[in-house]
Amino acid sequence: MLLLKLNGYTDLKINLKNILWAVVFFLVVLAWLFGLFIDLTGDSGLYAAISRQMVESGNWLDLKINSEPYDQKPHLVFWLAGLGIHLFGTTNFAFKIFPFLFGILGIYFTYRLARLLYSETAGKLAALFTGTSQLFFLYFLDIHTDTVLQSAVILSLWQLAAYLKHKKQVHFVLAFTGIGLALLTKGPVGGVLPFFFVLFYLVLKKDFRQLFHFKWLAGIALVLMIILPTLYHLWSNFGTEGLRFYFIDNNIGRVSGAVAGSSTDPFFYLYNLLWAFLPWTLPVFTGLVLEIKSWVNGRNFHLQGASLLGSVLVLFVVYSVARGKAPNYLMILMPPMAVVAAGRVQHALKIKSNRIITALWFHIAILVLLLLLLIVIWYVIKPGDSFLWLFVLNAVVAILVMLFFNYEPSLFQRIVFVSVLVTAAFNLYLNKSILPSLFKFQGSRQVLEVLEKDGFKGENLYVFELEEYEIYFYAKDVRAVNDWEHFFEVLEISGTWIYTNEIKYTDLINLEYEFEKIYIIEQRGMNEINLNFLIHSKRTNTLTNNYLLKVR
Repeated sequence: MLLLKLNGYTDLKINLKNILWAVVFFLVVLAWLFGLFIDLTGDSGLYAAISRQMVESGNWLDLKINSEPYDQKPHLVFWLAGLGIHLFGTTNFAFKIFPFLFGILGIYFTYRLARLLYSETAGKLAALFTGTSQLFFLYFLDIHTDTVLQSAVILSLWQLAAYLKHKKQVHFVLAFTGIGLALLTKGPVGGVLPFFFVLFYLVLKKDFRQLFHFKWLAGIALVLMIILPTLYHLWSNFGTEGLRFYFIDNNIGRVSGAVAGSSTDPFFYLYNLLWAFLPWTLPVFTGLVLEIKSWVNGRNFHLQGASLLGSVLVLFVVYSVARGKAPNYLMILMPPMAVVAAGRVQHALKIKSNRIITALWFHIAILVLLLLLLIVIWYVIKPGDSFLWLFVLNAVVAILVMLFFNYEPSLFQRIVFVSVLVTAAFNLYLNKSILPSLFKFQGSRQVLEVLEKDGFKGENLYVFELEEYEIYFYAKDVRAVNDWEHFFEVLEISGTWIYTNEIKYTDLINLEYEFEKIYIIEQRGMNEINLNFLIHSKRTNTLTNNYLLKVR
């Protein structure tokens, strides 16, 4: 009887812990969902505009922006976004939902890869390191090609690891399907990690016969079949120059700076990783150090783990010397890094390594700082926001922590629970309250509000010398003005609206043009955020003027 009571109490504790975990993951999902409704900016605005125009034209093969063929990115992101727009209309949610869901798959693939290489515990840790990292929260709301790319790449790595271990053809086919989808998302960079993973694995294993096996040619043929739509689009619109751009110029040009970028900072990605992996920065870096240490001392050497991290380091070095840099490029690297780190962390926990215990205590300090940062954000960025909402959120965090600690004695389990809870609360507050208030300063959103109040009913809207592509997504019948000759023609059309920058507005005033209505749009794009803009008291001084004009 006593044994039954003890078993019943144990079952009750397990059920309550599961419920608490479910609540925490519900907060994570809630933060993600709020992010799907936040406005677009920068590259995501461009991708949304292309996707909408693709859907409205009915031509899902030829990618265009304002009737001009587009060659910078392949099709997969636009197809996913276009599916949402086709089903749900022209909204932020519609554009984001399917790229987001595809991105979420990457968390599952990360879990499966870590479980295959290490253990169930490592799989769960790797999924947490990835899916609740700050970078992933950011690019699950600001959709980039990397949101989709990371899922395709980690799928290919998982299936390649399974194929090398089990030699089943289904894993081979799925691996190269993943590579094909990666190349259909962002070009040849999607094949770098899988290539070096296999290369390092077979070289370290000294399996040179398999390294030069003809079967890899069959895999390449499968990849070429998958990317055929992109190759056809580039060939039909740009000829051989389009194919050259896809396979060579776009990649080398980003390294040299010929296509994009001018950064010469070799440590850009290193210090961006410090915040990108928050709140897991210390456990991840500790795990990676332990992995590299095993290469030096030869103890606990893990062949597939070494091959995986080796492939990451190759691409990391290329990224670091490239002149074209952006934080979103890290997304492709973070899942395999999380896998290796999780494998080492779970091993160190088994042997109770002092380094891991020390890292965990520092990790607790980071969590406390993140909670304090919520107060700072409320006070500095949005002081007019109700403190009640923030108080309730922190109260929920405190209650959940106390309940979990009451049923879970393990220090590590407690820290993992609090980490997920804190990052969920932090990003829920950002996505629900802070970011929507900041995105309101974007020019495109203000223009649409002005037009709605003015009774805009289908008159022509022209954009001159501005790259706010999200306006082409939000508003119907928006047209770009390409040059002054075209602009003068537009000025002859009565009732036309023109959205332009201050330089062009000054030129028009100097030419003594008069307009029926002039609206000053005090704006700042969210891809141009700086510290002064974030500080509420200094924000006004960081805004620049665009102009919305109505022709007489």
